[in-house]
Amino acid sequence: MKKKIILQSFVISLVTALVVFVSGIVTYYSVQESRIKKEIVSDAGVFSDVIKDDLSALERVTDFGNARVTVVDETGNVLFDSGRSGGESMDDHSGREEIVAALNGSPKVVKRYSDTLKKDMYYYAVAVETAEGLRVVRVAESAADVWSFGGMALLYVAAALLIAFVLSYVLAKNLSDKVETKLVGLRDALKSASSGDYEIKPCDTSDALDFSIISELNGLASSIKDSYETLRKEKAKLDSVVYNMTQGLIVVDKNLNVVLRNSVAQQLTGKAKTGVNLINMIDDGELFDRLRAVLESGENMTFPYEYKGKDLVVNAFRLKLGADDDLGVILISDVTKEKELARQKSEFFANASHELKTPLTSVQGLSEVLLSRTDENSSDYKYIKRIYTESVRLHNIVMDMLYISRLESREVARNRDDVDLRALASESLQSYKEEIEAKGLKVTVEGEAHVEGDDHNAYECVNNIIGNAVHYNKQNGYISVTLSETDGNAVFVVRDGGIGIAKEHLPYICERFYRVDKSRSKQTGGTGLGLSIVKHVVALYGGTLDIESIEGEGTAVTVSLPLKRADK
Repeated sequence: MKKKIILQSFVISLVTALVVFVSGIVTYYSVQESRIKKEIVSDAGVFSDVIKDDLSALERVTDFGNARVTVVDETGNVLFDSGRSGGESMDDHSGREEIVAALNGSPKVVKRYSDTLKKDMYYYAVAVETAEGLRVVRVAESAADVWSFGGMALLYVAAALLIAFVLSYVLAKNLSDKVETKLVGLRDALKSASSGDYEIKPCDTSDALDFSIISELNGLASSIKDSYETLRKEKAKLDSVVYNMTQGLIVVDKNLNVVLRNSVAQQLTGKAKTGVNLINMIDDGELFDRLRAVLESGENMTFPYEYKGKDLVVNAFRLKLGADDDLGVILISDVTKEKELARQKSEFFANASHELKTPLTSVQGLSEVLLSRTDENSSDYKYIKRIYTESVRLHNIVMDMLYISRLESREVARNRDDVDLRALASESLQSYKEEIEAKGLKVTVEGEAHVEGDDHNAYECVNNIIGNAVHYNKQNGYISVTLSETDGNAVFVVRDGGIGIAKEHLPYICERFYRVDKSRSKQTGGTGLGLSIVKHVVALYGGTLDIESIEGEGTAVTVSLPLKRADK
């Protein structure tokens, strides 16, 4: 940097000096040339006055200075020449440019090379009438006389240039030293900032530029410090969230090298180090291949997986940060305990249902016998009827519980019959004919749809949906059943204009025994297991269930089932 500053300053000074020098030389030459031209014009006028009366008067002049004076007649013969010696003869001058110009009445200064003197000369001639006739007086002066007075001036100029070069070097060196000192100070300040020292540097107010630079540097250091503190706090928050997650988190780069993992992921995989490849962290070839396929495809996928005796739910997706800076994110949830609890709950549910079935059947049968033998007008009749009604309701609940248990364990019939969903819907609506007529409901059935499966399972699904649409409808409401086959699926949609379901209840309505309005459910005789049965049947067939509802306006239930069963 220092050498560059000195060199650049010196070059600038040199170029400037040379420009000034050349300009001076050109100016000097122009001035001297103009002076000579004026001198020869003036001398021509003087000498022409001298010869007007006597041509021989020129012969008595002993000093013509630097000028050469020549007199010729109108035919070009040389009558006098101050530079001629003895009887030296001279050429005819009638063709000389300055002579011709003088004779034509338009005298001018002419510069040309003289064959006689072997050098460049300035010439000027005027015509004058004398007693002896028309004569032409010509005055000439050497072009070299332009520099006759410039030798000393050039010496002074050269000396001035030398002094200017020396001074420019000294000044450039001093300037570079000052600049270097300031740059070193700035470098040290920036080094301090880059190493984490954000202490405010003192400002020198005597130099406006220094003050401005240091002020900006202080502002930058303060801004960096604030940003660093903000980032540090945000990183601390992020680290706290990441490492206290209940899910395992693994982040990999585009080459599947692990760049981040939390403690849960470490416990699940047993690998503590980052900077290793994913295949070295997850020592399960099948799981690694699935994760790699998902991350390379860029899809978002969630799937269950059994890993080292644990039941996991794995969610993998890719974050696109830039062209070459994508990250793969893997979230791992250990659901071993949850699955075990669900299994125990299901077993208890099945066992309890099975154990309750026999005594409830006995209670229902005995109460029915007592009811048939008791007079309707007796005081005991209503109690026996209550026992019978409740035993029937409990029996229905137990049967539904047993059916759900069979669905969960997949012990239900898995036939591959052709099931006509429209026929099932019509059958279900017929079973609710009395209630439909009592409420004055308008019922429409449109479309056709068939699936491959078991008729009983499909009927349970259809009947529970239609039953809810009937039970929870309004007086003079409507039920619309629409069936279609689209993209390899049979779509079954039931819409009603009933009481609807509040938004906060929608996530839970497929849970066992969940009831939005318990009092109304008791009136309708519902078990609270209908939609749970629907959910399990749909899952059995690999279909989807979607429920939309607006409180006070109605509900729409959409079931989509594959036309062909995928299980073998």
